[in-house]
Amino acid sequence: MTAAAGSPHDFGEGLFLIDLPQRMPGFRRFIASWFFVDALGRRVVVDPGPANTIPLLNGALERLTEDVDLVLLTHIHLDHAGGVGAFCRRWPRAAVLAHPRAFSHLRRPERLWSASVRTLGNVALAYGEPEPLTAPLLSEDPDGLIEVFPTPGHAPHHVALRTRPREGGPLLFIGEAAGLTLPSLDGALWLRPTTPPRFDAAAALSSLDHAAVALRGDERLCYAHWGLSEDPAGRLSLAREQTERWLELIGTMLDRRPEEVVECLLRRDPLLQARLDEDLMVRERHFMANSVQGFMGFLNEAGRGPAPRP
Repeated sequence: MTAAAGSPHDFGEGLFLIDLPQRMPGFRRFIASWFFVDALGRRVVVDPGPANTIPLLNGALERLTEDVDLVLLTHIHLDHAGGVGAFCRRWPRAAVLAHPRAFSHLRRPERLWSASVRTLGNVALAYGEPEPLTAPLLSEDPDGLIEVFPTPGHAPHHVALRTRPREGGPLLFIGEAAGLTLPSLDGALWLRPTTPPRFDAAAALSSLDHAAVALRGDERLCYAHWGLSEDPAGRLSLAREQTERWLELIGTMLDRRPEEVVECLLRRDPLLQARLDEDLMVRERHFMANSVQGFMGFLNEAGRGPAPRP
């Protein structure tokens, strides 16, 4: 891990991102957790991340706050919520807000863990095994401050969450519904879809449309991977255009290996031209191949047809 591991990145107005690098090459500036104090004074953490970096997250939070009142989960994949059980042992006052379809997996994570190991292999083992969550579970905010938007596609239990912090304008935590973005060496935008092998492109496009309609225009868009944007409408539009571009291109390459499709995308997608550190690029190629398999699976099941607009 780097010397800066666990150091909060201050985005201003009381919003902090805590980088959670994993013990694998290139797994930095990839997984992170958000912390802020909301307009009701509650201390909020979004997506505490994998089990193995919970001590790192706890150490960073201990420098920012005396307690945590609420944990928000955009979805329960291991890199976002695998550590929530251990996290809530350290912060026992915290309740957890998630999609109700996720509740049983959070209480009894054995099936989630075994499926993750089958899909991710050594990456899942590096993230660490989740432990059962005993904290109170919420499907909505009892105080009415947090708006929850179902955003399936990446996962059926995926949600986006809009809330108002104590300082500044509203925050929209989009999870992975609008893809992944990373800091680049040349300042250009790096944006790509994050699609597991089981991917519902029609639902993903519909989720982007619903999120765009729900925008008020003054939100800051907070990604699960990595950072934020002050232009949420523009980013949601780019994510939709890119998903459609991948559907069109991959639909012509269903007989090719995912790695070949990745190289084609890296040449032809204008949102994949930014310069990244080499270790990040190696990791990106690996996860892009997973995403390509997700698109291929969807297109094969759909008879190679494009996903319709809702």
